[in-house]
Amino acid sequence: MTTSERPEPGRPPAALPFPTSLCHRCAALRVVAGKRSTFLQCTALAQKYPPQPVQSCAAFVAKA
Repeated sequence: MTTSERPEPGRPPAALPFPTSLCHRCAALRVVAGKRSTFLQCTALAQKYPPQPVQSCAAFVAKA
């Protein structure tokens, strides 16, 4: 889990965008949270911000 994915102590994690996206189950996911937006960044693809929701991906690696 990266720093941007960790909720503040005592606060529940914010709902991530596109909950049905395959990205949420992938080890290559990096969540980039800004003040008003949250982005799903892929560290395995040349296209760092794939169109969401992703239903299939050749670079998918399941989280441990």
